[in-house]
Amino acid sequence: MSVESIKPDRLKKIASPTNIIFGNSKGGVGKSTLALMAGLGLATRHQNADIEIIDLDPQATSSDSLQRFTNERFSVVRDEDFFLASGSPNNGNIVNHIGHDRARPQRQKFIIFDSPAGSDPIRSSFLLHCDIIFVPTSVADADVFATHKFLAGLQELIDKRSTADERLPAVVILPNMVDCRDDFNNVRHAFGAEPFLLGHPLYYAPIYRRAFRADEGDVSVKLLLKQAKPYLKWLVDVISNHDSLPRMPAKLYQL
Repeated sequence: MSVESIKPDRLKKIASPTNIIFGNSKGGVGKSTLALMAGLGLATRHQNADIEIIDLDPQATSSDSLQRFTNERFSVVRDEDFFLASGSPNNGNIVNHIGHDRARPQRQKFIIFDSPAGSDPIRSSFLLHCDIIFVPTSVADADVFATHKFLAGLQELIDKRSTADERLPAVVILPNMVDCRDDFNNVRHAFGAEPFLLGHPLYYAPIYRRAFRADEGDVSVKLLLKQAKPYLKWLVDVISNHDSLPRMPAKLYQL
């Protein structure tokens, strides 16, 4: 199939990467694990796409662990130019990377950002250039409190955007490592007044603790992908169809 035979809207989608970030100021809510799962899920589902995971954590835990998965279409990036001396994100360099990073001819590209704990939306204006912002949280009081604070900062950033015509990212709260349906309902109740989206719950299983374990034959990762297959299908479907997601609903909107 020649490039000329592809419809203009499809060409535009291929030319511009889909930008996804897993963010929350709270550590331990599953950002890195979900970024890994999303990256491998997209690579499996979209076998003619390029996947790039950008590690914005100065400690580089995720990028060091993921290097073993890299190949011609799955890359892991940690660039010192993405950080300021203070440790805050260098928004200009990140936006420049997004704007100039193009897929190879006739190939779609997905860029996944894994953000560190302590990240502040107000100092992360590059978030407005993402297509989807996933915000993982558990039902624990500390996680719920920190997530509310992160969402408030995200709302402030959105309110300060330069133009009302600027396309907003879809913001999806991800209930992560919940133990039962009651836990999910508690998360839904806790964020019921938020003008964002609520994703499917990921129920706890011991295998998620071993997501980054480099055992022989990557058995742990294979088991994780197998056990989480239904959830991964949902997550990849959301990313693949992000253009149809509601932006800023009046109150929490369950997907």
